[in-house]
Amino acid sequence: MSGTVVDVTDADFEAKVVKATGPVLAVFRAEWSGVCRALDPILADVAQQYADRLTIARLDIDRSPQTPPKYNVTAIPTLYVFKGGSIAATRIGPSTKNDVVRLMTSHL
Repeated sequence: MSGTVVDVTDADFEAKVVKATGPVLAVFRAEWSGVCRALDPILADVAQQYADRLTIARLDIDRSPQTPPKYNVTAIPTLYVFKGGSIAATRIGPSTKNDVVRLMTSHL
C-alpha cells in the first residue's frame, strides 16, 4: 500500500489486485475518456489519504484488453473493490471523492 495509484496490466492484474493481501480499489479506465481522466486526481487524493489501508490500481482497457471481459466490465470507469480475491463492491460511471470513499470504506 503505497499511497500512490499503481498502474496494472493484463500481465500483473491477478498478482497485484486479485491476490493482494489487503483491499484493492481496481479502476478500469481508458485514457481517451474525459470521465476517467477527471477521476484521476480523486484517485490520487484517496490513495494518499488511505495509503496505510488500501491500494488503488488502474487498468487501461485499451492497453490491457484481456482482463476487463473476465470481470464483466462493459462501461468505464468501472470501480471494483477487491477483497480476499473477490469483488466486494462495484461502482460504474462518474464518481466524486465522496462516492469513492463511500464505496470502499466498509471494506477497509
